[in-house]
Amino acid sequence: MDKKIITNIADKNIAEFISLKNSATSADSVVVESKNVFKKLFKTDIKIHKVFTTEEHIEFITKHCEEINFPIYIANNELMKQIVGHKIHQGMMALIEKPKYISFHQIGGNVVVLNGLTSPENVGSIVRSCAAFDIKTIIIDEKTCSPHLRRCIRVSTGNLFHIKVYKSENLQQDLVDLQAKGYSIISTANEQNAVNLENFDFPQKSAIVIGHEGYGIEKEILKLSDTILKIDINEEVTSLNASIAAAIILYKMKEIK
Repeated sequence: MDKKIITNIADKNIAEFISLKNSATSADSVVVESKNVFKKLFKTDIKIHKVFTTEEHIEFITKHCEEINFPIYIANNELMKQIVGHKIHQGMMALIEKPKYISFHQIGGNVVVLNGLTSPENVGSIVRSCAAFDIKTIIIDEKTCSPHLRRCIRVSTGNLFHIKVYKSENLQQDLVDLQAKGYSIISTANEQNAVNLENFDFPQKSAIVIGHEGYGIEKEILKLSDTILKIDINEEVTSLNASIAAAIILYKMKEIK
């Protein structure tokens, strides 16, 4: 095991870990943190460039990682506390190769489509729900924040590593192409003519569209949808949080199937 003790927070070997304000280190790598994320990470073939941690976590790493072929940089708790977000990352971080987006032709099974979601917490939560309800693929448009942001990965509890992501450059056209492949485009919106979730039978190939936290799904997307779906809620509540709505719909879809 290649271990090096860090005694100075300015050490260039840990430069990528110093501030959690940097969501992604580069186009090719990202910093991840927390034990839950590490457990998922160690079960994948994602390349780990380096780990920065405290001595107390070395046993955890050796227990859960079968092949330690990356350098480990170790600091004491006092030095670790100087890093912004210490309470968040729990003294354990890794610089990893950023997962690659898939191509359109690799899309398969039921999918979740994110149209303009900007909250890393919502995107991470939706990814977690997808993993919980056996959705293997999500589609994001260019307005949606990257699910590879470190905050998204943390909120997903590392489940992003088991979800394929397709990034669309033209969501309308891609949804039309999905329809040509037999998919039903099912948008979620609290509209008067929407079908109540309780009365809806999901098609075998469904693409569930979740819209922006404040503005909802774009009008052009709603127009091409095969179905607009709503969740019956108290009329005093205008709408549900995007990630909560997604979880309810995915649970219902899995229950029916």
